[in-house]
Order: sequence, then C-alpha cells, then structure tokens
Amino acid sequence: MDMAQSADLPAMTLRVHGGGGLAASLAATGGAGIPEGLEGLDTHVLDAACRARLTAEERLEREVTRRRELEMERRQRIFDAKRRTIGLDTKTLDAQVADNNLRKQQELQRKNEGAREMLMLDRHLKLQETAKKQMRHDIEKESRMYGMQNLSKQQADTWDLNDPHKLRKDRPMRVGDDDPRCGPASMLKFGGEDLMRDERLRQQRAQQAMFCEQQKFEKAMLAPDDDTNIRREMAEMIALRNEMEAEENNLRYRLRKQQQDENLQAAARRAQDKLQVADEDAQRDAAEIHHHSQDPFLNETTDQLNPNGKIRRAEYKGSTREERLHGRDVLVDQIMERQANRSDDKAEDRMMARNQEAVRRQLLLQERQKQRDRRAAAEENARANLHLRNAKVENTKALNELYTNRFSDEFFGQFGTQTR
Repeated sequence: MDMAQSADLPAMTLRVHGGGGLAASLAATGGAGIPEGLEGLDTHVLDAACRARLTAEERLEREVTRRRELEMERRQRIFDAKRRTIGLDTKTLDAQVADNNLRKQQELQRKNEGAREMLMLDRHLKLQETAKKQMRHDIEKESRMYGMQNLSKQQADTWDLNDPHKLRKDRPMRVGDDDPRCGPASMLKFGGEDLMRDERLRQQRAQQAMFCEQQKFEKAMLAPDDDTNIRREMAEMIALRNEMEAEENNLRYRLRKQQQDENLQAAARRAQDKLQVADEDAQRDAAEIHHHSQDPFLNETTDQLNPNGKIRRAEYKGSTREERLHGRDVLVDQIMERQANRSDDKAEDRMMARNQEAVRRQLLLQERQKQRDRRAAAEENARANLHLRNAKVENTKALNELYTNRFSDEFFGQFGTQTR
C-alpha cells in the first residue's frame, strides 16, 4: 500500500550546491507549483540544498573553471586603458595609499607592542604558576613519601593477620637437597619442584622487554625517511621553540637579577636595622644595670630596725633560727603521731581481716555440710524411686500375663463343625 502511494506522488529532483533552487527543481519535474504534501514547509526548507557528492576530477574541474573566470575578468579590467587611466587622480590616490600604509604600520606596531607586553606578562604568570605547582607537588610528594614510609599497612602491628601472602612468605618445607631439616625419616623428595621459579620468571620478563625494545629500534631504523615537509615543519617548530625559550630565559634572567638586587637591598636594610636595634638594646641594658647597682631595695642598704628597737614591717626578712627549729620540731612530732595512728589502724585492720577469714571458713564448712546432706537425701530418694519403678514394672508384667488371651488349636477347631 505504501509503495503504491509513493509511486503516485510526483518525483522531484533535489538540487545540490550550484544546481539551482526550488524553481529549478520544479522545472526539472515539469510542475508549476509546490508538490502535494509539501505546502506546510518553510521556504528555507524547500530551498535547502544537499552537498554535492563530487569525485576528485569533478572538484578539480570546477576549481579550474572558477579560476579561469576570475582571470578573464581581471584581464578585462587591467587591459582596459580608458577605464584604468581616465578620470583618476594618481597623486591623490598615491598619497592616500601612503597614508593608509603608514596608518596600518602604526597600528601593527601598537598591536605588536601590546602583544609583546601580553607575552611578557603571560610568561611571568606562567613562571609563578609553575613555581606554585612545583611547591604543591613537592608538598604532596613529601606527604605521600611520609605516608608510604611510615603509614603503610605493611608496617601495622596486625599486618601479619591481614597479609594475603602470608603462606607464600613462609619458609618452604625443603630448601635444597642439603636442608638439615630433612633427615632419613622425612623422605621429602618432590618430582618437578622448581625452587628458582621467581628468579627465572623475572629474568624471562626482562629478556622479553629487551627483545621488544630492540625490535622497535630496528623498525625505526628501517622506516623510510623521505617526508621532507614534515622535517621542514619540525625544523621550523624547533627554531620557533628555541627562539621562545631564549626570550623566556632572558626574561627569567632579568627577573632573577631584579629579585637578587631587591634581596640584597633588603638584606642591607635589615642588617642596618639589626645593628641599630642592638645599639639601642645595649644602651638600655647599661642603664638598667646602673639603676640596679644604685637601687637601695636590691642592695639592702636601709636600716631594718626602728629607733624604738622594733623591726620595720617593710624591711622584715623572715623568721629567726630558733623559730625555724621550733617549727621543725612541731612538724616532726606531727609526723610521729601520724605514723603511730597509721600503725594502730593497720593492727585493727589485720584483726578485722582475721575475724572475717574465720567467719568465712566457718560459713564455708557449714555450706559444704549442707551440700553433703542434700547429696545423701538425693541418693536415698533416687534408690526409693528405683525400687518403686521396679515394683511397677513387675506389677505391669503380671497384669499383662493375667489379662492376655491365648489362642490354641481348640479355639480354632470349634469353627466349621456344624451346618444348618
């Protein structure tokens, strides 16, 4: 059904770049208006053109045709002498051309100066950013190194409990044929055992890596080297890079020189300030020492007694020797009394502990006697229960024997002896 409807619709040729618009498509199909079903589309959709799928020869032919047309138009304009000379003021035009060239050169010079300043600022910012990144990298590296050296899980106290390769790290059951642990009774001789497996694998991996590197080097040596454009571009890039590096090195040298000069000036200022501060401190220290040497309070040059013979309260220097000896005797008596009280308390504590121990032993003996009595009563009760159980069993057997029906031949013989 869909195929029949599509066959009834009029065909329309889509245009490509350079192939005309909607009118050309309608002219190609023979129609006079928009085909049915496309009335609601916008004009830009109807005028849309798909990209032409041209071969390399067709693209080349189109480009050659375009350039020939441009060349023919240019020749007509150049070779027309009337059009070229009549009505033109060549001096004015030359002056205008010179002014325009001068203006363009000035603008170009200003742009170049601004570009150079921007490059200088950019390089300076790059240097600062590089220094900051390097500092951050050093700090992170130091932190990681400290963590790897001091905070690794292998250095924990409980690593032997969590080590997944604990069994691999254990000593093997036999190390060589001359292991002293393997005596005549051990008989530890395993077929196919490879004690040098780890070392052999390591050497094989290293040899394989060396072979791969050698093959890559040989392929690089045998590769053709006839691409001159790439080499020329690489040479230009290297020259440009060398020039940029030279300018950057010069800028870095000037910045370092300027920073060095500023550091030297700052160091000279700090040294001068330090000398001045030291001189001021020395002067203050000398004044303080002179004041202390003349101070009556520190030198105790004032009289400590009043005219009436009493001690001046402000000049009192402490108690006498007799007072200090009396204070010491009081302290010794207090210490002796405290030791005596402690000895009495310890004696009372020992007496109380002995009494408590005697009571504990008495209670323990009573508890043990109670346990023995309970054990004897339990044994007597168990013997009585066993006797009752045996009696019940015998009684049950007797009753079963008494009330059990026994069948004999006489019982079965009474059936089937009579008829009706």
